[in-house]
Amino acid sequence: MNKWISASTVAAVITLVGGVAGAQQKDQPQESSGSKDLAATTHHLELTVGTGYAQGFGNVGDGQLALTDTAKAGGAIQVGVGYRIIPQLTLGVYGSGSMYGRGDQVDSSTNVYSATTGVEATYHILPAASELDPWVSLGSGWRGYWEHADQGTTSMHGWQIAKLQVGLDYRIDKQIAVAPVVGVDMTTFFTQSTPNSNGWDSISSPKVNAFLFAGVQGRFDVPVGSDSSQVASR
Repeated sequence: MNKWISASTVAAVITLVGGVAGAQQKDQPQESSGSKDLAATTHHLELTVGTGYAQGFGNVGDGQLALTDTAKAGGAIQVGVGYRIIPQLTLGVYGSGSMYGRGDQVDSSTNVYSATTGVEATYHILPAASELDPWVSLGSGWRGYWEHADQGTTSMHGWQIAKLQVGLDYRIDKQIAVAPVVGVDMTTFFTQSTPNSNGWDSISSPKVNAFLFAGVQGRFDVPVGSDSSQVASR
């Protein structure tokens, strides 16, 4: 099921990128040289959506099952909204949702989920005049983790200390790109609620865990302000 969800989302991202690119090319006059306008974008609203493999590793804390005991590899969807303040730098917010395969140390009725949200900065290395634009992003925020079973739900909440991702945008158009992405984030969980507890308890000696991601991402730059009026007048 997780593989089917990931494959379907990848197909949807690719279809969306292709559809938007085709619509823009249809609306814009064809250049006689056949070259693309790949000038650097700036003062644009930047939207991202991606999907791929996700998995957590590490010990949560004293007396807790390891992440690999509760969950195996799964799929994730990531979204982001940012503002390109200069050609090289975007500042924004992100969110993600993941569903994992069931681990060996949990009940057979268990479904395992995770979600994140936070702020991040993305640095573009070749933002202008190149179809290939390597980039790196660094963020920080919140992560939640849930093990939902017939007997109840175990929930954990913590700090996503650092979320690091790198990618290589292929610029289909000045404002559209698709990229392979790999990343890792470091998380520590502080509080936990279980079916046998009354409310929330602190996790004893919380450890730092790693969550990996590898997949594909679409990026869409939407002109705002003076840039949007220039595009509309073309």
